[in-house]
Amino acid sequence: MKERELEELFRDAARTAPPAAFDAADIAARSRRVTARRRMAATGGSLVAAAVLAVGIGAGTGMLPSEPQAGPSPRTTAQQPMPRTGGTDSGPSVLGLPGGGCGPDERLAKALATRLPHTSGNMPLAARECPTASRAASFRLVEGESKGRVTAIVSPVATVPPERREPGTSRMPDGTKLAVERANSGRVVMVRSDPDPGAQAPYGDRLSAIAGDLAKRF
Repeated sequence: MKERELEELFRDAARTAPPAAFDAADIAARSRRVTARRRMAATGGSLVAAAVLAVGIGAGTGMLPSEPQAGPSPRTTAQQPMPRTGGTDSGPSVLGLPGGGCGPDERLAKALATRLPHTSGNMPLAARECPTASRAASFRLVEGESKGRVTAIVSPVATVPPERREPGTSRMPDGTKLAVERANSGRVVMVRSDPDPGAQAPYGDRLSAIAGDLAKRF
């Protein structure tokens, strides 16, 4: 084939080629869509990275709540130790044990027992009442028709009512007798005899001597 004939063939093929399926406008539009997708992808990646960073910072600084840690369960009410309460026994008590009143004080009980022969074998009792910071001891006695309790109390002056501080003896309407003396220590010594109903006060006529003897010891 001659060169001229070949050129004509190429020229004819170019003239008979089908028209293009897209033009410059289509190319520009496709280019814009591709650019937009790339921008969106880049933005999404940045947001994910920022979220991961924020979670890491929050967990490290305690800004975000952490998972509750397992620990021992709280003790129930049944497991709590029960509080201990003191007794309210108001009856007699022996030496060294608490009573409902005051005492009995061991030293004072021994001193009082030496002045009360009828206490042989009797257990010292707590006084039914006494001032604050007092020593006290009491014995129940039976001496013929005299029945009741003889109680000795040694108290600081400031805790004794003024009418009970002065030395002397007195008798109350119920038959109770009281003797008061001042001890060598400055304390007030009171010895009282409380008779049973219908009986006489035991050792009623010897209370003053007993109080005087205890005043020398306390």
